[in-house]
Amino acid sequence: MRIPAALLLAAAFLPPALSAAGPAETVHIAYHVQPGKVEELLHAVAEQYPACMELGLVLATPHLVMTGKEDGGKPVVIEVLTWRDGEAPDSVAERYPQILAIWNRLRALVEKRGGRPGIEIDPVEVVRDAPAR
Repeated sequence: MRIPAALLLAAAFLPPALSAAGPAETVHIAYHVQPGKVEELLHAVAEQYPACMELGLVLATPHLVMTGKEDGGKPVVIEVLTWRDGEAPDSVAERYPQILAIWNRLRALVEKRGGRPGIEIDPVEVVRDAPAR
């Protein structure tokens, strides 16, 4: 079967969200924040998410950002977000320098703790959405 050239050309220019490579992937991100750097990290996270949304890299929901304490009162920021697919974050370094710049800022604001990296990312599954109000 021949695919018309116009269709191939149109597919090449689809926005990333319309040309996803697989199922969406929800992740839990733990930022082990250096003491005194929470506000700066939260600012970087607040820039990252809308920039990723604009590029079609993440879905609108779920998206949560929470703060807490760990390891003797040290700050931690938790983010839950959903990538459009499992390959979306892998394409950032080569295709989206503006997002990579934010990620580099995030890496500079965290620290290793208890043998764990400064940023831990784990895939998770949404079991139940919060009830509508």
